[in-house]
Amino acid sequence: MTLWAVSAVIWAVLVVYLRVRRLWLPYYVLATVGFSLLFLTAARGTVVERSLETLTAEHAHVVSGYLGIPTLVFRNAPGTLLVLVVVGRVGWTIIEVGIECSGLLELAAFAALLIFYPGLGGARRLGLMVGGIAATYVINIIRLLVIIAFLHFGGKNTIFLAHTVIGRGVFFILVVAVYWFVFTRAALKTVRERVDIAQSSL
Repeated sequence: MTLWAVSAVIWAVLVVYLRVRRLWLPYYVLATVGFSLLFLTAARGTVVERSLETLTAEHAHVVSGYLGIPTLVFRNAPGTLLVLVVVGRVGWTIIEVGIECSGLLELAAFAALLIFYPGLGGARRLGLMVGGIAATYVINIIRLLVIIAFLHFGGKNTIFLAHTVIGRGVFFILVVAVYWFVFTRAALKTVRERVDIAQSSL
């Protein structure tokens, strides 16, 4: 067996053990973190990662065109990362669209948090999964568009501010809003339903 397979088996055994023992906090942490890492490790360099990188670059390119910001998408060499070229007022800038820009990490984490979230029915879980993944993907496109806009109007000197500060800040705020809607709101609804049931039985 490969190291990945051994790790997956150990992770699955521990997750089942914690769930059977109803140790919910360590179960949830181990299940979500382990699933995310195993999925990312398995998906690296596969058609899943490449397809997501392509979709992200193409969608950012199309929306940039609608916003009047010229961009180009191409591979700088066979088998390498996609490159998004932002044409600015003072030249052009190359953005390598890799695993960070693709949103694969965030999508895997969101899926894991929802898959192993206790107390959700199948239909409700599926609906939240589809909506949450779609929202996270759109948010990632917005983050990329913010970076593109800064590079177009401000030039290469704004790359740190655009990517590390503004882009990540916008992404964090919007993702927290999605997580609140999906997880905190769902938890509050479950608690409210249980309180109503308890009060009606008195």
